[in-house]
Amino acid sequence: MSIPVEGSRRAWAGLYLRMCLVAALCAPTLLPASARAESDVTAQALADNGGFLAYAPAPAHLAGMCLVDTGVDENPDTEGVVVDRAAIDGGPGADVSPTLHGTLLAMMAGAPANGWGMLGVAPHAIQIVSVRILEPGKTTFPFSSYAAGITECLQLRQKYNIRVINLSLGTAETPTGESYEAVKNAVDRATNYGVAVVAAAGNDDAGPVEYPAAYPSVLSVGATDTQGGSFCSFSNRGEGLRLLAPGCDLEAAEPTSGVPTYNYWQGTSEASAIAAAALDALDSYQPGLSPQAGETDLTAAASGVLDIAQSFRNAGLAAIVSAGEAAEPATPQGTASTGAGSPQQMPPLSTMSLTRPFARPRARLRRAKHRLVLTLTGRPPEASVEVRYLPGRGHPRRWRPLRTLTGDFTTLALPTAGVTAVSLRYIDPYDFARASPWSTLRLPATIDAARKARHGR
Repeated sequence: MSIPVEGSRRAWAGLYLRMCLVAALCAPTLLPASARAESDVTAQALADNGGFLAYAPAPAHLAGMCLVDTGVDENPDTEGVVVDRAAIDGGPGADVSPTLHGTLLAMMAGAPANGWGMLGVAPHAIQIVSVRILEPGKTTFPFSSYAAGITECLQLRQKYNIRVINLSLGTAETPTGESYEAVKNAVDRATNYGVAVVAAAGNDDAGPVEYPAAYPSVLSVGATDTQGGSFCSFSNRGEGLRLLAPGCDLEAAEPTSGVPTYNYWQGTSEASAIAAAALDALDSYQPGLSPQAGETDLTAAASGVLDIAQSFRNAGLAAIVSAGEAAEPATPQGTASTGAGSPQQMPPLSTMSLTRPFARPRARLRRAKHRLVLTLTGRPPEASVEVRYLPGRGHPRRWRPLRTLTGDFTTLALPTAGVTAVSLRYIDPYDFARASPWSTLRLPATIDAARKARHGR
């Protein structure tokens, strides 16, 4: 069993290939956009409805989030929120990744509004403990290091009130049966201590959910686009995926200079860190929350897409949401996610069969007075339908888009004027690269005329 890497994606792709630490280094992505000021409300906060959290009143006691990763470096965005830095090899807790993966995730989770870098999910509601599991100079680590990292988090649990452990770092090592059981036992031990374990699903371009995210007692997190709500193309998915959180088109910052960037850092690593920070904030405001109850509050939104405000309301914390929203700066115009790919129109995770391509649609086209009736047979429940038409005489003979249809339907009425043929295909609102071949249906009258012409009558 192979364990492909997880994490952010960056432009340094060719340097590390499969030996790299995180999927940030395993596939190309966009270079940094021009620098802009630290956002009051980030694109990811708009997408996950969590903008209020950075402006809500601080809880009486902070819950701790243990970040098992590459270590964390000190900068203005990590100094106040990262309260301890440990390492399983006993060395210093500084970030040993060339991409500063762990440092970026700490910023994503808890960076304060200080005019430097970026704004995190919950800067006043969580504290972060960093546990480095990567050795200096290494590009990967044994699968069993997850167990060592979780154990280190549990040893620091009481000192820092650790309630959530985040695992966003991936390993290229294939686990042995012994290491697989060791990590499983460590996850179960954490749950028994009242500590939730959250993990990135992986960035293998729509592959299956990977371990440790695939353990049943781990909250597995896939990545969605902040601008459309659909799956980020690289995100793993399918059976075992329990939550979707923002993972591409993110507003972040370079960890050493603090220069803000857009869509430079992306991956299920970031999605997992965002979800873990939201869960840890729930624990800060609701100290008696069990891991199971907190995860239920987090995953109860429509289609399994993270909605932080709704999660807080689910936990009985509507007053915190209201207070944060009252203090939250106005949302910038034109930044809200809309359109056919929005989370509200996406089918629930439980209906996805995302590892198989769609077959060509089976459909029938018939006339009904002055309309055409399109009837579909065997439409997959998670599929949207893209429809186009071919115009009649007097118009250029090229296919033109008609509409993209979502929702539960099997028949559709279309006008007949100026239409000689209709073509349709299935598309996946989570991943538009997954589309069926086109099915083309010509009007019955056109077919009859061609038949008569062939037979001379």
